[in-house]
Amino acid sequence: MDELTIIAGRVLRASTTGFTIGCRPTIAEQSRMTPAFGALVKALHRDESVTYGLVYDVRIEDDPFVRQLVAAGVENEEIIADQRQIRQTPVDVDVLVVGHGRPRAMGSAVMDVFYRLALQPPGTLDPIYICNAAEIRRFTERHDWLRTVLAATEAPADQLVVAALRAAAATRSTDQERAAYLISAGRELARLLALDLARLDGILQQLRP
Repeated sequence: MDELTIIAGRVLRASTTGFTIGCRPTIAEQSRMTPAFGALVKALHRDESVTYGLVYDVRIEDDPFVRQLVAAGVENEEIIADQRQIRQTPVDVDVLVVGHGRPRAMGSAVMDVFYRLALQPPGTLDPIYICNAAEIRRFTERHDWLRTVLAATEAPADQLVVAALRAAAATRSTDQERAAYLISAGRELARLLALDLARLDGILQQLRP
């Protein structure tokens, strides 16, 4: 399947540091369609540049009909199944911008990745795509993005680092490569958090197998 066909949602609002996308999957399909916490996603721009971000919050918005079912104490499985499988439940997904990329030449498939904010955010209703394994490996080959996540105040930074590193390690081919990647990331975290050993220990403990 072409990676560009996997659309996470469309932009509701955006800034240079992050954006929120809206999805409308049914509850029964959320595990497949909604990007997970720590997932790497991207926005494509008209100049062929790309903005990369990490999902740090997924919210199922309030649904008046669900409130009525709960208040009425409805336990009928057919009604519950109808709500989960047929009715559309609005979902908001918050994304932290962690870098951007530009093709080396117009139309080139080779992308240079930069671990800093893009000059412009994605626009309203722009599609946001879920990055495939190759893109995740390319973006996470260097650990420069860790500094941005650790400094984030709007996201649960420590848990986001752990989730993103685990997702990145999972794209490596062998157990040896996955272990080597996490060890390398741990060393970079130790450098960045040398003055906050308690925080470092908390992250490393969560990264243990």
